[in-house]
Amino acid sequence: MDTNGTRLLKPTLAALLVAAIAFGAGYFAASGPAQPHLPPTVAGFIWPPPPPLEDFLLTDSTGESFDAARLTDSWTLLFFGYTHCPDICPTTMHTLKQVREQLDGHTPFERRGQVLFVSVDAARDTPEVLRNYTNYFNPDFLAATAPPEALHRLTGQFGVRVMRVSGEDPDEYWFDHPASILLIGPDRRLAGVFAPPLDAADIAAQVQAIVDWAESGS
Repeated sequence: MDTNGTRLLKPTLAALLVAAIAFGAGYFAASGPAQPHLPPTVAGFIWPPPPPLEDFLLTDSTGESFDAARLTDSWTLLFFGYTHCPDICPTTMHTLKQVREQLDGHTPFERRGQVLFVSVDAARDTPEVLRNYTNYFNPDFLAATAPPEALHRLTGQFGVRVMRVSGEDPDEYWFDHPASILLIGPDRRLAGVFAPPLDAADIAAQVQAIVDWAESGS
């Protein structure tokens, strides 16, 4: 745990990323150069993709329902965090702001790309709090949350571990949560995982490569 009380738990995502890269490298090396439409060779790309996300139900920053249908037909950059997070979350949200800016002019992402912040702290992160938080970084960013059981229907599908940690004061608590950014495709399948250290230019380039490949006839 660091000095601010935020420890990063991302072994499952890291294992998934390593396995996907190893599988893809081995498969395409064995198949030879004759394979058509080879996937992009970028570090965060997930291949082969896992099954589509099953349904889940969150509440967004306007108080409306946010379910799996809100991800369909969109490229979604997803980050799990919470507004009281002292360092990792604001830093990552700033990176997402930069990524989104660097994707301006990339038509496929501009046409159906979105950034989604999912809070793991439904008790404190009300719709109004979420709205104010994401508006600070980009008014177009989406935000949603849900109580732990409902939230697990989403986090569990990624193997994401979220743990509440209490301090000496019962009202003082924080969360261990992953610091990775996820890319979900229009088919609601995980398409990419970008793990720290996060570099906006590198992530934007990887997203562009993945989206271009997918939309060119995959």
